[in-house]
Amino acid sequence: MPTNVTVEYIKAQERYAKAKTREEKITGLEEMISTCPKHKGCETLLAELKSKLSKLKKTAPKKTGKRITTIPKEGDAQVCIIGLTQSGKSTLLSKLTNAKPKISSIPYTTTKPEVGVLNYHGVIIQLVEIPSTFEPVHMNMAQNCDGLIILYKDNNELDELNGIVERFRIKTPHIFLKRSNDYAKIKDEIWNILGLIKVYTKEPGKPAEKKPLVIKRGTAVGEAAKHLHRDFYEFFKFARIWGKSAKHQGQSVGKDHILKDDDILEIHI
Repeated sequence: MPTNVTVEYIKAQERYAKAKTREEKITGLEEMISTCPKHKGCETLLAELKSKLSKLKKTAPKKTGKRITTIPKEGDAQVCIIGLTQSGKSTLLSKLTNAKPKISSIPYTTTKPEVGVLNYHGVIIQLVEIPSTFEPVHMNMAQNCDGLIILYKDNNELDELNGIVERFRIKTPHIFLKRSNDYAKIKDEIWNILGLIKVYTKEPGKPAEKKPLVIKRGTAVGEAAKHLHRDFYEFFKFARIWGKSAKHQGQSVGKDHILKDDDILEIHI
């Protein structure tokens, strides 16, 4: 990369590196292109960026009349909801997300996966309701998502759902969740099964970012630095920590320090 790129370009590059969805990546590349210096030294870089943007736009999902059977993962994590018909899956999805699935007293109202987005303290979790027909193509999503909610109303349903879990050999981290109106508690339970933590980064002398870095539980400072930018890892000097993992607030730590949920991380290079 040319050494004389602007601060705006570097910030756009960092946003692109953190992008989770296709739309976020497109926006990041467009910002990088608009802020990239337009002199001869940056011609190759600019051409590479435009090529990436063109390829990304060509991968847009094609609109067809066919029924959607699988949902690509977007956001920080994908969680599926399964249960028998009339167990309250659609109601749960509508209460936790922006989705508006059809809710009816007629069995098997949901015929295709329904998608919503849950914002959990800045973490974007994609929730997918799986139809109660338990078609193999839909259950494949339940086997490959990051977490699974198995919703039930009573012990009879619980026994039947246990059989379904065994039949499809589901190994996805999951919880059996009895139908409830305590949606705040349900959000916390969803977060707990994912095995992730939220870490808020900050620059010296500035407040922490509102959007957290989402990483696996047990991640050390060095790995977190790599997630942010390879330069933060390669030129790492030390970090300061505020939060649960710190012995005292603002503690100076090295790469091996294990982070905990809701920590604030300030990296010095």
